Amino acid sequence: MFDITWLPTACGSLAPALIPPAHIVILWYFWENYARYVDRHFCTCSCWDTVFKGPYESGVAAYKHMYFNATPNSFKMWILTVFAVIALYECIKRLIALILQQRVRYSMLLLFLLSIFSHYYAWWAYINYYNDDYYNQWNHQLFFTLTELLSTVLVMHLANTTNVVTPKKVFCIVGIALLHILASSFDQFFLNVVRGEGYAHQIVRDIGFMVPDLLQLFVPVWLLRQTRRESYTTRPFYRDRKLHRDIVAMLCLVSMLFVVCTVL
Repeated sequence: MFDITWLPTACGSLAPALIPPAHIVILWYFWENYARYVDRHFCTCSCWDTVFKGPYESGVAAYKHMYFNATPNSFKMWILTVFAVIALYECIKRLIALILQQRVRYSMLLLFLLSIFSHYYAWWAYINYYNDDYYNQWNHQLFFTLTELLSTVLVMHLANTTNVVTPKKVFCIVGIALLHILASSFDQFFLNVVRGEGYAHQIVRDIGFMVPDLLQLFVPVWLLRQTRRESYTTRPFYRDRKLHRDIVAMLCLVSMLFVVCTVL
């Protein structure tokens, strides 16, 4: 047998390495007409403080493939990126290990893979907020990020077959998905996709948000149903008052959070 203990680490490393280049390729595909030609011989980086170059270059610098200013926001962007890369690496590594150990729930694996887009979008949004000093959408984005993170934590938890599937865990994922669907339906998805008022990249983006939310709405319910069928001690749905209370509590919480979302 081949030694494949290296596989989780390799897969965990590939995801953070490949996703950003793929993102830029996609942006180039949609926004090629807006790209500007850069003359490397005559352009200047007049907004660069040249701190990280020290005495080797100062004043108005020449062309650079990448430069950054020594500011608090640059530090925040760096810390945010480090945490995002580590989190993605650890999640992929953990899921590959579960697959090799034959202890993975593939339904939860699917939900995690689909959630990568929303998490990556959130990271990119915060990077741009910090980079542009633009914070009008900060609270709104933070609301979606925190709820999405909670959902993903539960998805990662349930991805391990040794962790028990319970109604509370499932309804937390389902409630967050329902909340996101409601918020999107009254916001960008309705305008950009349903009414067809969005640009191509906006339509693709909003569909990329909606499809995972729809699956996070139905897949956990299917998983709970399968789990209840396999348990001989489970009461029928119409007689399970505890399950009824969990559903009512979920709907009440979703309603309250939806009101909070509309205010942000």
